Amino acid sequence: MVDAGAVTGPRHRGRWFASWVLIVVGSLLVPVSVMSIWINRTITDTDRYVETVSPLIRDPAIQQAIERRLENALYERVDLGAEVQKVLPDQATMLAAPITAGLKNLINEVIGRVVTSERVAKLWDDANRIAQQQVVDVLTVSNGKKGVVEIDLSDTLKEVQSRLADAGVPFVDNITVPKVQLEVMQSDTLAQVQTAFGIFDRLVTILPWLTLLILGAGIAAAPDRRKGLVHAAGGWVIASFGMLVAIAVGRTMYLDALPTGTSIPANEAFFYTITRFLRGSGRMVLVLGLLVLLAALISGPSGPAVRFRSAMARLFGAASSGVDRTGVDLGPVPAFVARNAIALRVVVAVAALGAFLLLGQPSAGAVLWIALGALVALAVIEVLARAGAAALEPAESVAGTAVEAATTGEDSPADTSGTAPPAVT
Repeated sequence: MVDAGAVTGPRHRGRWFASWVLIVVGSLLVPVSVMSIWINRTITDTDRYVETVSPLIRDPAIQQAIERRLENALYERVDLGAEVQKVLPDQATMLAAPITAGLKNLINEVIGRVVTSERVAKLWDDANRIAQQQVVDVLTVSNGKKGVVEIDLSDTLKEVQSRLADAGVPFVDNITVPKVQLEVMQSDTLAQVQTAFGIFDRLVTILPWLTLLILGAGIAAAPDRRKGLVHAAGGWVIASFGMLVAIAVGRTMYLDALPTGTSIPANEAFFYTITRFLRGSGRMVLVLGLLVLLAALISGPSGPAVRFRSAMARLFGAASSGVDRTGVDLGPVPAFVARNAIALRVVVAVAALGAFLLLGQPSAGAVLWIALGALVALAVIEVLARAGAAALEPAESVAGTAVEAATTGEDSPADTSGTAPPAVT
């Protein structure tokens, strides 16, 4: 037990100060570490970037933005009303407007079918492989096209032109397809994060481990290690929550900074998709910090913590007694668990850590399920250990009595209870 006066005396103030400094620095590095991993796994890796943005072609906001952009590019190249007027005789000019409207409806319908086709989904992935380099350039190249990420839709427009020609739509088969771009990220503020992006990208291999090392040093420097763990977990939770808030605020600022005429729904869908791993990682880190903080608080000397542990001890005791009263023969299992309880608890902890690491990118829900599974396993171990300990106590007591009798040369009660007294002559 740690003496309260020992950890608050003048000679320990320096250790507390060092602990606080290390914990604050480590906590501030938590969101930075998550950001660096997100940049490495989502932004700079082409395959993962394409995998992340590939579902966007199924998003209605993106589809609508692509359709509008293709329609505008097509109508800029051909004036349907004028072309219809040319082919109609003078006495039929009043039919030009309805014919033009019908052609536009047909063109819009064909564009809609093309945009939702599997062919365009493949073209979307190919275009995003090129756009990924634009994302990196926006965030790293100081003389690049700042704040703009565009996806080339020229091949998609060619597909539309081919489909329209197959459908017999006139006036569009001979036009020259222009270069068509869809702006999915367009903000002057994006270029302002180039320096931070470069730092994150360079430190991704060491920053997460450095963060854990600094937090561990802060805990070790604290005169009261449990309080140090509470402080570190609390800083971890605050930093993780702050990162989630910053992402939400950043989304609002990004959308507000979009130039006039830019599709806000399309940019919102793109922002939501590209930050999916970042938001998921933030929630996972937050849940992990909350679990550690809760465990550290429960293990403390506070009144609520003591009462909680006492209640759990009574619950486990009642459960172990219930196992005995059921009359179910569990064989040597309770005794084995009682003798190896510590080793079994270590196995559960290692298994939980292994499950966490094997998932690669665990979600907050996965962390909760792993923690719940570990708690259930530990509860079963505790109940069986108590039942096994209760069964071992009588046997150990009898064995101890027999050993004592053997060393003193006296018969144990078990040896003399069934023998007759010697005969008197």
